[in-house]
Amino acid sequence: MLIPNLSVLLAERRLTLTKVAQDTGLSRTTLTALTTRSAKGIQFDTLNRLCQYLKVTPDALFVYRPFDLALDCPGEPGHSEVTFTVTAMIGASEKLALACDAALVDAPDGTLDALRVRLSLPDPTGDDRRLLALLQALPPSVLADLERDILAAFDAHIDPARAPRDYIPDLRWPWDAPL
Repeated sequence: MLIPNLSVLLAERRLTLTKVAQDTGLSRTTLTALTTRSAKGIQFDTLNRLCQYLKVTPDALFVYRPFDLALDCPGEPGHSEVTFTVTAMIGASEKLALACDAALVDAPDGTLDALRVRLSLPDPTGDDRRLLALLQALPPSVLADLERDILAAFDAHIDPARAPRDYIPDLRWPWDAPL
């Protein structure tokens, strides 16, 4: 799977989407889709303009991950499971899972203070170790996107009346320090 890396390149160069759009003639909508990783494809002309403007080759504009990853968060916050479907380049599909323990932490006024999600390996041998290695090999920006998606899946189950805008979601991977 190819993942656009434009947001990282723009941040490193301290460039804004508006500036790049003005300088290249590319639409801001196209650039936004590439920076938010919601683009489904890219025109060769767009790729060429970005490469010329940023003075990079096409491989710098993308992160290649040799597998596809889909996320499923069944259940409510509490004890649940996060299931990743990993599809290798050859098209074979296998499911690998991380155990998940999600805790809602209440503030003194009864509203939600934090959502803490801890991922762990159900069986730290065999396929589970492979999943851990696959995840750890992801670039930090891709891992951050995955973390955001996992927290959003749990956040969707939270009662809006209990969750003020400033509550803190927190996710810990199996290789992180304990909560």
